[in-house]
Parts: sequence; structure tokens; C-alpha cells
Amino acid sequence: MPKLQIVRHDGSQIDHELTEETLTIGRAPDNVFPIDDVSLSSHHAQIAPVDDEFILKDLGSTNGTAVNGTELAPETDHALKPGDRVRFGHVDAIFDPENAAEGAQELPADVDRSIAPAAKSIKPSNFMNASPFQKRVAKQDTVGIAIMAVGILATLAAIAVLVMATQMSVS
Repeated sequence: MPKLQIVRHDGSQIDHELTEETLTIGRAPDNVFPIDDVSLSSHHAQIAPVDDEFILKDLGSTNGTAVNGTELAPETDHALKPGDRVRFGHVDAIFDPENAAEGAQELPADVDRSIAPAAKSIKPSNFMNASPFQKRVAKQDTVGIAIMAVGILATLAAIAVLVMATQMSVS
């Protein structure tokens, strides 16, 4: 049975057999294979059988998906080969099809997979906001301010004329 071997940070493995039509991977509980790791997007990637291959697709994840150290472009199909090392965010996995047990390779045991929060966060110089809702920049509308000022002065002048006319008619 084809499977995806997830390697946890403590070195233990979780094997997930690829029995579903399409296997979705991510943090959200509605995925076929939910993985509780902050480096994964809610719906990070999917693996689907096509003919005699299994096709991996990154679903536009924030931290990306890599196969054997090469980043996949979002929404690009990649045919998995026996023993491919897949990385979802910071989670390592090995693709092991049923007929390729001899081609599968174990991850090196000496690799430190621990994740520690950064002591300090600095925005990269080439950082761009990926949000479709861009930040509004407050602009001063000098013409609008001038029109408002003229309106206020005209109102004050009208009130002054009314007060003076009222005083003249009283006296």
C-alpha cells in the first residue's frame, strides 16, 4: 500500500496510507491528513493518484512545499518518485509507494528537527504584503479642508449678520 511517512520533531514516524482519492494535508481538521504544526497552512498541499503516479500539489501555502530540497511553485503538479523527501513547511515526510520499498531512504538521524521561536523578528528587506487587502494610506485632502473652512466661515458670518439684524430691530 502506498504511504506517506511523516517524521515528527522527536524522531518518531507516522505512516499514512494513501487510500483516499485525494489526500489533503494541512493544519485544519477537515483535511484527510491533518498535521498540527504551526508551519503548515490550513490547507497546505494535496496528493492525488493519477494513472500509475501520485501527484503532489502545493495549495498556495505560506511556508511552501519542497521535494528533495527543491521548492514547488504553488498550484504546480509534481509526480512523486519512490523515496522522495517531501517537506511541508517544517514537517519532513518520505513518499513510499507499495512497490518501491527498496528505493525508499530514511531521513538522516543526526538532523536536528527542533523548532524554537525566534528571539527577535526583523522584516526582510524584500518583504511584500501578500494580502489582497492593501493597507490604506491616509492622504490629506487640502481642497476638501479649504472648502470646509470656507463653509464654516460663511456660516459664522451669516450668524453674525442675523445677530446684528436682530439687535437693530430690537433697538
